[in-house]
This record gives sequence, structure tokens and C-alpha cells, in this order.
Amino acid sequence: YSEHDTSKIYEAAQTFRDNCLLRDGSLVFEGAALWQTDLLERIHKAFVATPDEGDRSFIDKFRDQVKPAGQDVVRLAGELLCVYFLFPSSVGGFRKRQVVNEVFGWVGDSLPDTNLVSKAFERGIGSGGQGYNTRRPFEIAFLIEFAIAWKKLTPAEQQEIAADPWRFQALVEGIDDAESKQLRHMLLHLLFPDSFERIASGNHKRRVIAAFSGLITDESDNEDQNLLAIRRALEALLPKRDLDFYWAPLEAAWYDNSEGGPAEGAPLEVIQHKKQIVLFGPPGTGKTFRAKRLADRVIRSAALSKMGPALYFQSQTDIEVAIKNNVHRLQLHPSYSYEDFVRGLHISDTGATEYRAGYLPRLIEDIERQPRENRLPHVLILDEMNRTDLSRMLGECFSLLEDRNQTIELPARNGNGETLKLRIPDDLFVIGTMNLIDQSIEQIDFALRRRFLWLLCPFDADALLGAAEAKWNDLKCGLAWDRVEADFRRLAGAATALNREIHDSPLLGSQYEIGHTYLLDVVVFLRNFLGLRPTRKQNYLWNKKGDALDPVTQVWNLSLRPLLEQYLAGLDANSRNAELERLAKVLLKPTVVE
Repeated sequence: YSEHDTSKIYEAAQTFRDNCLLRDGSLVFEGAALWQTDLLERIHKAFVATPDEGDRSFIDKFRDQVKPAGQDVVRLAGELLCVYFLFPSSVGGFRKRQVVNEVFGWVGDSLPDTNLVSKAFERGIGSGGQGYNTRRPFEIAFLIEFAIAWKKLTPAEQQEIAADPWRFQALVEGIDDAESKQLRHMLLHLLFPDSFERIASGNHKRRVIAAFSGLITDESDNEDQNLLAIRRALEALLPKRDLDFYWAPLEAAWYDNSEGGPAEGAPLEVIQHKKQIVLFGPPGTGKTFRAKRLADRVIRSAALSKMGPALYFQSQTDIEVAIKNNVHRLQLHPSYSYEDFVRGLHISDTGATEYRAGYLPRLIEDIERQPRENRLPHVLILDEMNRTDLSRMLGECFSLLEDRNQTIELPARNGNGETLKLRIPDDLFVIGTMNLIDQSIEQIDFALRRRFLWLLCPFDADALLGAAEAKWNDLKCGLAWDRVEADFRRLAGAATALNREIHDSPLLGSQYEIGHTYLLDVVVFLRNFLGLRPTRKQNYLWNKKGDALDPVTQVWNLSLRPLLEQYLAGLDANSRNAELERLAKVLLKPTVVE
């Protein structure tokens, strides 16, 4: 299933199987014989065996590698890109056609608008993410390696394997380093959509299996066979529904779209192990948003585990209520203290002094009004936790964070001899957020450090593109997103390069990198730049020479430069201005365009 009519994509995939795999024909050019061993070997020699590892864009390097090999090899190169672009919805149709036509244009050809592949490009089946785009050379090399291996089969073997999803999978996964390629998953789904999910990530497949493992009666070593078993069980549980793992209600049970870089791992698994976690990084990287999403996932995961799939899907309204009531966000600040959080002295109605419970004991009291076996977890978000003296604020909670369900008495008594007892239940999770520039992690109390796990939230190009697309569509800017998508991808690349320079700068460092939310004003600036009835057909954020246009220069002048000036305020004027000019060039005239 998909959000759109994807029939043309599957039709193109079958044409690829029939014309290119089972014959030596062509996906685009009627009567041509492009997918033959000789041409595949020639493009392998030109592109795979002699990689260009320079800093130029993919398309410039690709041209210099394959164009000298002749017209048929260039045509084959264009068709390889057609297959590469069939699945992903994370690249718009306009950009897909633009890249393919640039390749075909090297030998005077083009992809007609009436061609089946061109129509298939209008939509996508599922996201490949930014990584699929940046790893394009390796994904295409994998496709070439697969095609060569396929052509070594006899015609009878090709017919048999093309009709058997699991033998086809074995062949695909036998290609060197296939496990790291997203195109592996895409090919399997494109050619056998009834056997393989529209999931282009091995990590996502494993998380779906982990979430719904209780539905597998006969577990296999093959992840895709386990997924198929899960699907059949879910279809029995939820009859007459179009079920997709990226749609409600299934999506909420396993998918956290706030997850970021590869070093981060799986936040849900991390917090389930430790109970408390800190999301740290530069400002503007969406840490609070991610904390809320993670809290949602903690509760949903517990609900699925506790209820089982059948009751879980019948109880969505109750789960939504639990998420609303069980997530508690506390915004910390310099004045917030132990007295506010744990216990403080107050004047009673009689004028005497007495100890009163702070925020945490009152929260725990509210939680434990419901028996442990009947409730779902609660999550406490400590937002900007480094803005207060955290060690003092937590007090006795230091030990209780590790010794869950253990009760301690707080020192000192009220006039009536009563003491305040404190116990942190094991179903109260704690998520902290921290901006690196406010306080270095090295300055955090070591006792506190070991009681939390720490996950870095860096600049995220995927998050920038996703948020920009959503904002662009919300503003109804008069142009389809796929028309401006390539320019925003270039912006994401320029921002990545800028952060690399900031990270390596002796005057700044990683804690001063720019978060992706600082760049989102470009969307509004571009809408104003284009006007109510846009007439531009290209060059939305950059001119033909590669210089930034007004929307990007505005976000630099009005948002990024003032921020960096503040970071560099301790330097003399000459050093500060020189560093700002150096960084401006990185953002405003990026050297590589994908």
C-alpha cells in the first residue's frame, strides 16, 4: 500500500523484469538491446572498477566515467538511474526526470513525458531518506553487480528465479555487501510486492519484527518471511483494513520518525534498558520534539507488550488518553531548585515551618494512585536540564534513579515528627534535553553522568528536508515541492558543509554547530521571493553560477550570522569578521551540488 496510486511504478518494474532481466532489451528505448552482458561489463569497468573519489558532484563524475564509453553505455547508465529512482518517494518526480534526462542528454536522447517510466516517476512507494541519495554511487554499483550476476544464469534459471521470490532474494543477497544497500530491499518489493514489504531499511524491518514478534508462530532466519507471517496474522486480527507498517495503527507501534544519525542507535531500546536518557546537542536540532516522540513510543511499546496485538489495536483511544496524561514536561531554568523538585520548607497556616513535597513526590503520588499492573508507563521530560544546578536539584534522587522501587527517608522531620519518604517506581522514565553551548557535558557531575545514557542529537539533513517540505506544503507556495526539492537538497548539503567547518574551527567547535530548525525560515523567504504566482522554472535558492539567492542570504544575514557573532563575541573584531566571512562562503557558495 502507499499514499498514492503506484500502479505505474509496479508496471515499470515488471517491464524491467521482462525486457531487461529476462531479455537483453531496454526499459526506455523500444527495440534497443542495452541490458546485455557486454554493455554491463563495460559500464562496470568505467564506473565500478575505477571509482572517482573526488569532491565533485555525482553527476559530473558519472558523466566523465561513462560518456567516453559510447552511446549504448550512456543509455544503459540512464536506465540504471531509472531503476534506482523507481521506488523512492523522498525524491520528487521533477528531480528524477531532471537527473535521468541529463544523462540521456549526453548522447542527444531524452525521457519522453509519455513514457511509462516518466509516468512512474510522478510518485514513489516509500522513502529512501537522505542516505539513499548520498550513497547513490554505491547503490548503482550494486545494481550493476546484480545485473551481471543475473546475466550469468541460464535462460531456464532466470525464468525459474524470476517466478520465485525467495530464490530471487537469495540471488540478490549473494551480491557482495548487499546487506548495506537499500536498493536490495527496493528491488525485492518492486518485483515481488506480495512477498516483501515496502520497507527500504533493514533496521526498520528488524524493529517491526521486534514489535510484533508475538504474532510469529514459526520463526524463520529470514527476516522477510517473518514480516510476511506478521502481515498475515495482522490481516486476520484486523480484517477489511488496508494495513501498512507506515500507517496507523501499525506505525505507532514501532516507528519513531524522530530518530536521527547512525551513531544514535535505537533510542527506545536504550531508554527501556536504562530508564533515563539525555538527548544532547547544539541548539535547534529538535531535541524537545524528539523527547516527546520518544515518550510516545515508550508508552505505545509498553501497551503493545502488555495488551498483545489484538487488544492493543482495539484500545487506541485509551492509549491516546494515556499518552496525553502520562507524559509530563518540566521546563527547567536557573531558579529551579531542590526545594521545587524534591522537598522544601514552607510556612504552614499556623505560622510554623513544615516540609512540603515538591514536584517529583507529588507526581509519583499521582502515578501510584493506579495499581502498577493496571497502568501504562509515565515519562518525565526535563527540558533544558543543564540550565539549573542539576546535582543540587536532584538531591537524593541520584541513588533512586538507579535503585528503582527502593524507598528512602529524606532527612529532617516536620514538627509532628513526620518524615517524607521517596521512591521512584520502575515505570517512570526520565528524558532530559541539553544544549551543548549552555554547559559542556564534561562539566556535568560524574555521579549524574553514569545514571543517564547520553544520545547525541546533531544537525540532521533529513530532518531539515522533511520539515521544509511540510512547511512548504502548509504555506501553499504555488509550486509543487518537487520543483524546489533539488535546491533544498543543496541547502542541506551546504548546511552540512557549514557545520563541518564549525566543528573543525579552532574558534568554535562541535557545540556551536547550527541546528536544522534555524534554516527553516528559508521556506518563508523563498515564498516571498517568488511571489503569489511563481514564474521561475529553476534556480530558486541558487543562481546558475552557484551563488546563493535572496532567500538563503536572508537566513544567513538575519539568523545564522547574528547567532555566530554572539558565539564569537569574545574575539577581537578582525578575527571575528574573518571567521564569519569564511563561514559565509561555505554556506552561500557550496562547491558540490548533488
